[in-house]
Amino acid sequence: MNRISLLTSLFVLIFLVPSITWAKISVSLKLDRSQTQLVDSVQLTVSVIGSRDSESMSEIQGLMNFDVKSAGRASQSVSINGKTSLKIDHIFYLQPQKIGTFQIGPARVLADGKHYTSNTAKLKVVKPGKGQPERLKPVFITAELSRDTVYVEEQTVYTLKVYRRPNVGKLRLTPFEIENISLNQIGEQTSYRGSHDGREYEVIELRYALLPTKPGSYVINPAVLNSMVYDPRKSSRRSFWNDPFPSFSRGRPLRVSSQAMQLTVLPLPEAGKPQDFSGLVGKFKMQSRLEPASLKTGESATLTVSVSGQGNVNRIPDLKIPELNQIKIYADKPMLESAQDGEGTRGSKTMKWALVPEKEGRLEVPAVAVSFFDTETQRYRTLKSSPYTLTVLSGEKETINISEPNAAPQNDEGAQKQTIRELGRDIFPIHTALQGFKTAGRLDLENLLLRALLGLPLIIYLGTLGGLKLRRNSRAGQPDLMAKKAAREFFKQYRKGELPPGRLLALIRDYLNRRFGLSYGALTPRESVEILILQGVGRETAEDLQNAMQQLEIAEYTGQGTGTAAVDIDLVPIIKRIEKESR
Repeated sequence: MNRISLLTSLFVLIFLVPSITWAKISVSLKLDRSQTQLVDSVQLTVSVIGSRDSESMSEIQGLMNFDVKSAGRASQSVSINGKTSLKIDHIFYLQPQKIGTFQIGPARVLADGKHYTSNTAKLKVVKPGKGQPERLKPVFITAELSRDTVYVEEQTVYTLKVYRRPNVGKLRLTPFEIENISLNQIGEQTSYRGSHDGREYEVIELRYALLPTKPGSYVINPAVLNSMVYDPRKSSRRSFWNDPFPSFSRGRPLRVSSQAMQLTVLPLPEAGKPQDFSGLVGKFKMQSRLEPASLKTGESATLTVSVSGQGNVNRIPDLKIPELNQIKIYADKPMLESAQDGEGTRGSKTMKWALVPEKEGRLEVPAVAVSFFDTETQRYRTLKSSPYTLTVLSGEKETINISEPNAAPQNDEGAQKQTIRELGRDIFPIHTALQGFKTAGRLDLENLLLRALLGLPLIIYLGTLGGLKLRRNSRAGQPDLMAKKAAREFFKQYRKGELPPGRLLALIRDYLNRRFGLSYGALTPRESVEILILQGVGRETAEDLQNAMQQLEIAEYTGQGTGTAAVDIDLVPIIKRIEKESR
């Protein structure tokens, strides 16, 4: 019995007493290094020892110049002077935003109902040096321009390539804007396997069309990419690319950036500038046709002119035909189409006119012209359609030949003095006796039918006239009907759920085109403001829509989020205000 009691006492002394003895609570702060480059991240660890309760981090001072990302926490039991305590490490990664020397801390922790304060640490942030070669980094980004010297309104293609190893994730490209230069993404981003300095990478390529609106020298700031790097816990005999189940540790943030680019924008020359120059810049061509080239008076021919090419296609003007003698001209609504390809924006504008000649003969249709600045030859050029000759024949006229049955041939004198000829016989017979009136009832019915037949052309004419008027009124009301449907269609599509930024931008542009009867292929935020103000919309409302479109363009550029999640603006009230304020 004494032996059992002794063993029990030893068990309590050895195992239970240390477990219920706690060290004094302490808080410490530590950086993994005291100096870092602007593009590197630093690990910050706040350790809490001796807490009996779940503790909470109140604040860490000195982090206003850093991007902070929590990496979670780790706990372990530690023995200090024979006392067992719980140690909890709170881990953070700091990404510096500027150069300088900063004091990090103190950290304040609430534990067991009391506040505890840590020490502080100094961190010096210096400019990026040559440092680690790109070929050794797990992720890096490059930038290039297709042309670094362009004219105003001339496109240049800006290409970003992100090279990353498989242990790099959570990529986030920081959006950037360049004053006086519009930025539009060309297509979707592409991914492919590539190599750099003998190492394999996944390459993500993004292409953008830059369109400068003012001359000058511009610096395109580096594109900044934030990412998380997950280091392997242990080595694998398999290839890093072929291991389907790699084991990674907790990630650490890594920020990399591309090189800055210089863009020189030259003004368009004044020498040789045509008076009708609309600002069209690029490489364009014109095609035209007249169908048919021969017709009769009263019929119509169609003249079609198409201007297409690479450049700022939204500057293609609406061409006009001068007034022509003896030809009525009816212009159709121009059709503008645009798309992005590997070299930027490409598109076309097609214009049609119906030509209705009023007299027979050979009528001349003159050429129409458009001027543009050719970026290849660096000169102004004027495109002209072919002149056409419209052959108009006399329309056929109906003739009625009246002849007398069994008439004998007439001599010349008889031809000059024609007697009265019988043109026809009356429908009703001439009665000379009362017996002929026995069929009076039948004749009344025939008379009624005859009147109905005689009145039928008038009825058809009046019906046709009313139908044409109704059709004309219907056509005149079509724009109003489309305008009314534009907002309803926008709300219907918008409320379907989260839309990608590009789709939501297209939805806004389609609404503006349909609402105001436009044919723009890709309205820019700035053009949208101008159009809305011309339509009587208040400047504040117009600028609200411009702000939303700009945020969507940035979201589309960075590839982050979906439409309504990409902007902090509700588009429904803006569209309702446009509907209320527009003329």
